[in-house]
Amino acid sequence: MIKLKLAEVLARKRLSIVELSDRTGITVRDLEVLRDQKALALRLKTIDCLCRSLGCQPGELIEYMMDES
Repeated sequence: MIKLKLAEVLARKRLSIVELSDRTGITVRDLEVLRDQKALALRLKTIDCLCRSLGCQPGELIEYMMDES
């Protein structure tokens, strides 16, 4: 399972979804989908934009968790 850690990164950077939207040009609704773990896909371009705007590495945003089954 892939987990997006956008909420954790935003909290650590003390940024709101609206501020991140202003920085990236990604809509608030799309960022909420990512934050709330509801995204079915994520483009490399989006990861690049988020990392550039947040000053982080992809591994800080994305975590792979082994399924227990």
